[in-house]
Amino acid sequence: MTATPVPGPARPRRRRRSRVVGLVVAAVLVVLVGGAGIAYVVADATRAPLDDAARSQLLADGKADTFVETGGGVMHVRLSGPQDGPVVLLVHGAVVGGFAWANWVELLAAAGYRVVAPDLLGYGYSDRPDVDYTQGFYVDQLRDLLDGLGVDEPVHIVGASLGGAIVADFAAAHPERVATVGLMAPAGLGRYDAVAPALKLPVLGDWAFRVLGARIVTQQMADAYAGSPDRDAMLRWMGEQSRFRGFGEGILNTLRHYDFMAREESFDAIGRAGVPVFAAWGTEDDVHPYAWSQRLLDRVPQTELLTIDGAGHAITFGRADDVLRSYLPFLQRHAATG
Repeated sequence: MTATPVPGPARPRRRRRSRVVGLVVAAVLVVLVGGAGIAYVVADATRAPLDDAARSQLLADGKADTFVETGGGVMHVRLSGPQDGPVVLLVHGAVVGGFAWANWVELLAAAGYRVVAPDLLGYGYSDRPDVDYTQGFYVDQLRDLLDGLGVDEPVHIVGASLGGAIVADFAAAHPERVATVGLMAPAGLGRYDAVAPALKLPVLGDWAFRVLGARIVTQQMADAYAGSPDRDAMLRWMGEQSRFRGFGEGILNTLRHYDFMAREESFDAIGRAGVPVFAAWGTEDDVHPYAWSQRLLDRVPQTELLTIDGAGHAITFGRADDVLRSYLPFLQRHAATG
């Protein structure tokens, strides 16, 4: 009877192959992690700081208008219209900055209003402070801005998208400083996934928003304004504000620390106060659905609602003429009685 020999070398070869595969995987991981780390550092290093030198250059180049010191940092503000006119304070939403109101300023100023359109801290040419971007952070900077400009009288305050939630919080906290409220498809009346939850996590979120954030939101603006004559101007501005450090990080900071999707208590406070309210909403809004306008009417029954058939979310910049045809008469009516 002949015994079948057992091949001895096979196991060592299998072990060697496993070790080789393990080393290759480890090497690939090291390369990927190292590359991600380098990209994180390079993304910051290739962007400019927003410091006194940068601000001076922006003023010299005619790109910036006015800078105002606030408790949270230096804020860039676009001012227009007569110095003694009723003040209209325009509060932008996420991503765009005060440029969102570019198509409003001239018409409001021509109508006799003093127009104040800031880049909120974290956006545009304003500082990107290293603090939590909370409800208080946004409310306080608007208060400080008005104080810094010497504005004592109640203002006509308008907020778009995220800015609508900020305006609601400001009006609830400082009703004595508000003459009327304008809301352009405001946040604060319902929850949705603004980003994948994983992108809010430490490390992953920090990397994604620093390295890719500006590129992603710029593409979102390109899609939102596809076919619009304003598209090129919007994309130029997006490139301009994102060349400074901290832009993407500021968006993430807000997502982490400001519960802007649930501001029902502030809207309720506006409803109880009875302050005149104007709102505009597009029927095809895929960010804050038009159905949410009924939630606003339920909580703020004095709201005068403008429905824009076929319009999406980007009505502040893209549909300014449609909105202003109704907002200006509202404003003139209440400015005359205020």
